[in-house]
Amino acid sequence: MKTFKVLIKIILTAVLAFSFQSTAAAWWTVAVAGFLISFIISSNGISSFIAGFLGIALLWFIVAAYTNFTTDSLLTDKIAAIFSLPSSGLLILITSIIGGLAGGLGALTGSHLRSLIMPSE
Repeated sequence: MKTFKVLIKIILTAVLAFSFQSTAAAWWTVAVAGFLISFIISSNGISSFIAGFLGIALLWFIVAAYTNFTTDSLLTDKIAAIFSLPSSGLLILITSIIGGLAGGLGALTGSHLRSLIMPSE
């Protein structure tokens, strides 16, 4: 049951973050998505962080890989060269990790705020 709840949180976080970023176009909305999902669906801190991290990291990885594929690596190769990275694949991986950290920390914050407001659950 606990694994199913984490999987649901991963999917909901990714869907909410995708909808936020499609409309607001601000990178930090991923933290808000993780926060809201972890505040609404209760779980402990570590599973909230993992769900937020994986939801956003997978979302950003898929979007970045799709963009890389559809543009024949034009943009990602140039950005990777700016940061002196050996490949665009490494840039996509780093981007996914940064997004995952933002989503995970947002989710952790939502989980802790929920436990402060509703300590009995």
